[in-house]
Amino acid sequence: MNRIINEKSGSDKKVLMIVIGGIHGNELSGVKAINNTFSSLEKSNISIHGKIIGIAGNLQAIEAKKRFLKYDLNRCWTQEFIDETLTKPSELCEKEDIELKELYHLISSLLTEGYQQTIIVDLHATSADNGSFIVNAGMPAQDSVVKSLRLPIVMNLDDYIHGTLLRYFKRPSVTAFAFEGGKIGLDKTAEVHTYGLWQLMTESGLIDEQHDLSMILHYQELIGSMKKGQPNILRVLHRHEVKPQDYFHMKPGFDSFQFIEKGELLAEDKSGAITSPIDGRIFMPLYQIAGDDGFFIVEEV
Repeated sequence: MNRIINEKSGSDKKVLMIVIGGIHGNELSGVKAINNTFSSLEKSNISIHGKIIGIAGNLQAIEAKKRFLKYDLNRCWTQEFIDETLTKPSELCEKEDIELKELYHLISSLLTEGYQQTIIVDLHATSADNGSFIVNAGMPAQDSVVKSLRLPIVMNLDDYIHGTLLRYFKRPSVTAFAFEGGKIGLDKTAEVHTYGLWQLMTESGLIDEQHDLSMILHYQELIGSMKKGQPNILRVLHRHEVKPQDYFHMKPGFDSFQFIEKGELLAEDKSGAITSPIDGRIFMPLYQIAGDDGFFIVEEV
């Protein structure tokens, strides 16, 4: 697999859409969705009002089907760490150092190409059920492109998770967000990502609406089946950090946005029981080995 999975350009500079899949190498739905989208674009011969480019995130972790190999490639995007990595001799580079360098240069170059609107979509999947939502990188919740996906929007996760790629590349002129399609490994997750990308291309004006009505209708059907009882806009209240050698174990059966009560048993680690410190909704409970976010607690706003 190449870093650039595929790209397609038109004659004007209206919209640049950068789609990233597999920055966590075990979350392969994004890569599959990018391939599906470009295959459909080629077959339909649709005119592009700008440029769409699909990028593979952590190539070596994708090949290994692991979240990461040495360090999390979506927790390292701070200026200090980037400056240090860019000047590191190649013989001293970790595997993710190489990935970071290539992504940094590629995305930085794309952002200089002078498009009227730039959108960065980072495709992810979760280890828990009910995992379709948007993580907003500092944008207004009413952004029309983001709202068009009709999924729950989590507003302030970057206050609790530091060093994300989206936060680093966020600009006043850039719409940047994570699109969580669902649970890792499910065909439906790749389907949500694939048809969601068509929704985004249409809403942004990258393609003309009349070309993809069947795609849009299918996406609306997918989301409609999941939307019942879902919150609209949420904010994070609490994060439970998992450290190496904690032996963290999430209790089974929790789904994102499920209501929980203060004092409810959520997980266990080497120190014993972990209970909820507040009332709220549980968010992204950790049901995989790799990861330092045990769970979050959110509330609707």
